[in-house]
Amino acid sequence: MPSSEWYSDASSSSHTLTAESSEKRQSTSSPPSSNHESPKCPVVFTQEVDPLLLRKSLDDRVAYLTDFLGFTSDDSDIITKVAPFVNDLIPEMVDDMYAKLFEFDITKRVFMTRNQGFDGPLPSRLEDLTLDSPQIKFRKVFMKSWARRVLTSDYTSGKTWAYMDKVGIMHTGVSPFKHQRTMGIKPLNVPYRDIGLTLGWVQSILQTGILRVPESDLSMEDKIAAITAINKVIWIQNDLFSRHYTNEEESGEAI
Repeated sequence: MPSSEWYSDASSSSHTLTAESSEKRQSTSSPPSSNHESPKCPVVFTQEVDPLLLRKSLDDRVAYLTDFLGFTSDDSDIITKVAPFVNDLIPEMVDDMYAKLFEFDITKRVFMTRNQGFDGPLPSRLEDLTLDSPQIKFRKVFMKSWARRVLTSDYTSGKTWAYMDKVGIMHTGVSPFKHQRTMGIKPLNVPYRDIGLTLGWVQSILQTGILRVPESDLSMEDKIAAITAINKVIWIQNDLFSRHYTNEEESGEAI
């Protein structure tokens, strides 16, 4: 009796098993049928991107970043919508962030150097630097301003991205502001390692804050959309830091 009939004969379990074994052998040893259709691969349009423009032109770089991450007006709108619910978290978030930076001597030591725009007293020993020190209070003002701009900026304006790019520059030991260079004010010099870690910490705090908004004020759908949008902004800011720390020309463009 042909194996195909064995497989269809439900009255005999032994026949069924024999047929299954035979079918497995056939599937592994026989070539695929000529009428078998392979899954079709999607057609992807490949854009041409000039690496030199990405390095030299902020506008081109931001266009590439927003396109790659899919940052759209919908993301900007949901950030604006969620801002009133998380804006009050900013002072506590900033306090906690500096407390985190004080947990490690390498991140705390950064603030032993006079920051741009600060002309108050500085301690001479690391152990004398406290969270209540004048320079730390000064830095907290800047950090609160940055966090509020993340939530309230007009992301259709090039000025927003130019501001974020200057934030990146000013942490590398090079001042992006002419008046500060003229006055001889030293900018921050923070290792990119610690910049990335701090951005990751801030991202987690903002995510948690959004998730804790009552459902009566913000639906879960809006929370997910807001977290996604803010994540995109944080990663764009991260790139606008890293571009001033790394030499993309030397590292190459291939991934």
